[in-house]
Amino acid sequence: MNGASRVVGEKTLQDIMEIPRSIDAIRENFDSLKEVAASIVNRNCRCLYLTGCGSSYYSAMLMSIPLQIHRPKLNVRVIPSSEILMYLINTLSEECCIVAISRSGETAETLEVMKRGRERGTYNVIITISEKSESIKYADEYLYINVGVERGIVMTKSFYSMSLAGLLITLSMVAGKSSDMDLELDRLKEHAINTIEKRSIIFRLAENYINMGINRFIVLGSGPSYPIALEASLKLKESSYVAAEAMHALEFRHGPIATLDKNVLVVIINQDGKSYSYVYKLYEELRNIGANVLRLSNKDLDEDTLPLSKTSYEELDALSAILLLQLITYGYTLASGLDIDSPRRLVRVVTHY
Repeated sequence: MNGASRVVGEKTLQDIMEIPRSIDAIRENFDSLKEVAASIVNRNCRCLYLTGCGSSYYSAMLMSIPLQIHRPKLNVRVIPSSEILMYLINTLSEECCIVAISRSGETAETLEVMKRGRERGTYNVIITISEKSESIKYADEYLYINVGVERGIVMTKSFYSMSLAGLLITLSMVAGKSSDMDLELDRLKEHAINTIEKRSIIFRLAENYINMGINRFIVLGSGPSYPIALEASLKLKESSYVAAEAMHALEFRHGPIATLDKNVLVVIINQDGKSYSYVYKLYEELRNIGANVLRLSNKDLDEDTLPLSKTSYEELDALSAILLLQLITYGYTLASGLDIDSPRRLVRVVTHY
């Protein structure tokens, strides 16, 4: 056999390790992102569609949060591309803007939404890490985020990077929300570097979950951390094939809490912000009944908590959680004897629907 043999999981780990550098790439694109934000605002769109598929759809959900909170009069619709194709094509018009997210720029449903929107006069923006793709034909603004090729099949640095780019666009659309962003990106990068440096601790934690017999994960989030909970759940499912689900944190009391047993781990994303005290109360309740709990937070840290970033924006701190959860997924998958670089039945680009 010629050449060195491949190390299991090396591609995905290398992608994760490049997240701090990806933050710098976003910083270099910040002026372009602000220009796109201004162009969307200046068009006075009757409706703004934020769309994608899979992880990219969760990125779209996250970038919608500043607009839903601070620009409630703007008709923001966050919908998977497939649902737009099947049910909402006739709502697209020259009064609509579409912001699509796609790692490849060639995801079948997303590409078709842009094409059909263009036929109806929509203003189209694409956020992608691909320098060239088919979607450029249907885009008024082609936002190429140069973070390098993603080696792994599961989305890690691409999710982080495109989510961050999307957030900077929507934060820029909210008056006074992005003036000090350079400092915030420094804080986000510092958290990413510190987290990666401590990855061996996180891997041991994940391996311990295997030894405890943990075979089901429930990931809870509120506000901007809910899309992150969805993405973390997807990462666990597509990488290690375990049962994983995400839900709004306080919804857990309304039925799902009955499913807790010794093989379940509840992951709580509890960033400082509007939901903090409510979610922290749930965390304490779960600890008191003896549930297996892992908390991610930037406030009131304890032995069952991993640290998030501490910026001025709840949305950015929620995003920082995904790096921790990617590393937990990586460690859990490898400890299960699986290769995260070769997830079964997954392809890099879905080209049909």
